[in-house]
Amino acid sequence: MFNFHFDYFRNGRGNHLRTILLSFFAMFVFALALLIPGIFLLIGTGIYNYTLDFYGNPSTGGTITLIICAALSLITSLVIYIFVFIPLCYGYMTFYKNTDLGNRPHFRDLFTFLKKGQYVKTLKITAVIALMSIVGYIAVYIVFFVAYLIFIAVFGTTLAIMGPESENLSTPAAITSAVVIFLFLLVVMFVIYIPIYYLIILLINVTLVHIDQSSLPSFKKVSIAWNITTKGPNSAWKLLFANLLYYIGLYIIIVVIVLISVLISTLIFTHLPTFIGVIISIIFYIIYMIVITILTYLIYGSVVNFYHKNKNALYPTNNSAPVESNE
Repeated sequence: MFNFHFDYFRNGRGNHLRTILLSFFAMFVFALALLIPGIFLLIGTGIYNYTLDFYGNPSTGGTITLIICAALSLITSLVIYIFVFIPLCYGYMTFYKNTDLGNRPHFRDLFTFLKKGQYVKTLKITAVIALMSIVGYIAVYIVFFVAYLIFIAVFGTTLAIMGPESENLSTPAAITSAVVIFLFLLVVMFVIYIPIYYLIILLINVTLVHIDQSSLPSFKKVSIAWNITTKGPNSAWKLLFANLLYYIGLYIIIVVIVLISVLISTLIFTHLPTFIGVIISIIFYIIYMIVITILTYLIYGSVVNFYHKNKNALYPTNNSAPVESNE
């Protein structure tokens, strides 16, 4: 069931810590880029607050400055996201791709798709991915809306059948109704999860195909990604249920860590000096972040491993060299 996770872990031995650290550094780069729109917003807010009169009323100049700075912040955010973050995200996925192939990832790989010859192609395939995302989410929204109407109909019909008993939620009829409605919602959530899952996997595979062969036409990349997702020897259903169980296990671990920290804080912290309680809280937070990072890391890795297995099976003579930086 979890062979994609285990195989990714095995393939990347010796590189996992490096890949995780590079991922953190990439997030730091993203955060630095966001400082630019943040500075605009900070300047506008500062001028606005500085021009307030004695009674707290804003001046016209301060208000106009705030609006202009907010607009500049929004514009720069969009520009940075479209023209900087998107190419960097492809480089980010290169970390995981090279790790699964047994190659050593490098920080400069993050900037691979900002280079001449890669940049425009990356923006083109991203536009296709965005269009696919919009169409997919519209379809999912329609399914959700239909399910909502069915839920209203079932709930209303149940209350009508129960009659006056509907006011008493402890009756067998009310309990049965609640269980049926709950099971119905679970089924609906699962049905909605499947197309979202396939869409996400497909879009990730489009990204990985672009990393492998950026020179291909955009719709050819989509076609190859579709084949890898749906026609390979390794079933996407298997990946679906593995990551579903993985997510359940992840949330159980989160709940256990939170409950333990709350229990300790309740039973012990009240009898300890404040600074010791703070230290213990920091330790638990670090443990929590380490566990979440490792588990989330393996989820990304499982998808990349799924891609490589199906790609190698479907296109054994068309396996381009991975994006790699040699020292």
